[in-house]
Amino acid sequence: MSAVPSSFVASRKERRPGRAVAAVLVTAILGSTVVGPGYRSAAAVRTDRLAPPPADRSSSETGTTIASAPQRARAVQFTTANQPVGTFARSGDDTIYVVEKPGRIRAWRDGTYAEQPVLDITALVDSDNERGLLGLAFHPDRRDVLYIDYTNKRGNVRVSEIPFDGNVADFSKERNLLDIAKPFNQHNAGTLLFDRSGNLYVSIGDGGGSNDRFNNGQRRDVLLGKVLRIDPTPTARAPYSIPADNPFARSALTRNRPEIYAFGLRNPWQISLDATTGDLWIPDVGESSREEINRMPKGTVGSNFGWKLREGLTANAGARPVGSVDPVYDYPHKDGRCAVVGGAVYRGRKFGSLGGMYVFGDVCSGSLSVLRFNGRKWEPLSLGVRVPYLTSINQTNDGELIATSLEGGVFRIEP
Repeated sequence: MSAVPSSFVASRKERRPGRAVAAVLVTAILGSTVVGPGYRSAAAVRTDRLAPPPADRSSSETGTTIASAPQRARAVQFTTANQPVGTFARSGDDTIYVVEKPGRIRAWRDGTYAEQPVLDITALVDSDNERGLLGLAFHPDRRDVLYIDYTNKRGNVRVSEIPFDGNVADFSKERNLLDIAKPFNQHNAGTLLFDRSGNLYVSIGDGGGSNDRFNNGQRRDVLLGKVLRIDPTPTARAPYSIPADNPFARSALTRNRPEIYAFGLRNPWQISLDATTGDLWIPDVGESSREEINRMPKGTVGSNFGWKLREGLTANAGARPVGSVDPVYDYPHKDGRCAVVGGAVYRGRKFGSLGGMYVFGDVCSGSLSVLRFNGRKWEPLSLGVRVPYLTSINQTNDGELIATSLEGGVFRIEP
């Protein structure tokens, strides 16, 4: 097995993942903590236009062994990559696009990689610690561009549109949509998603530092600690426009950023849209005790998931925000687990009994599980498979699962 780069070593000891090497990985992708003071009072945050909580009841795990899923799974490695953080599909294309954290996108076609990378911006990307090339998305109605999320040499999170001819992307013609400065190098998130209407969703962390030092998760005048939603079509005055039904699109308060779709998040790593229902699933990496998975049913906007006043279903740094939404599931830092990795609602055919269940994992344990709705709440079930140093669980065009390991492995999840 290849070694995890030494540059990933940092001070995340309070997460107590149970294995020293797992602590290295958590720091690399999902967050190290730096001691910092205070937070802004929740009383200063208005609650106009907040979404009501979903009808789901929350499920909280105490660390006991969870039951097995109806079907067990196995991880079958089919290739390797350099610190892969995700695989992505393009409509009408069987290619598997593999994103490498140092700054490359590679195309896996017909059992091998294309000789030339789709994109290589390693010279422009800061890939130290949690930073790097972290996200990729393809527009549902355009074949001539792709979208990336990366950290530049200044440490800013950039979301850009790049011309793409189906083989190679031309970075010299980058059209930048967002350039977001951050106070620390952690909590960059990095997921990009398109819905069927062509709106682009962007997950971004709270900016790093211990316990959200600047209360970015609750502030609505900054883009950190949020899921954003924009229409990437440029206007005469801006590189994108705001969907009319964004929660603060017409807010009378000028400090409310209209790009915000959901807030109160710490580091929403690998968010996803259910291909059938349109529900948005938001796993959020916790601070020191709880990991959480959130769900926004289609049509819900403006949800406040509580960070930093809440961590999972527990109080953290103040009173519960008015109108905040609890996760559908949270779990503790026990049994070798320390950081949730998002996945997707399964809609493939290989696992017939898992249809409609949400697949997720944990970085440190490498374990893959599903959430099943039992008519009252979402309950966890184990798939009985582990992927070491897990970084992502993504889907192919036909809804099947692919997982990646920071160590280099790219795996099909098979029955």
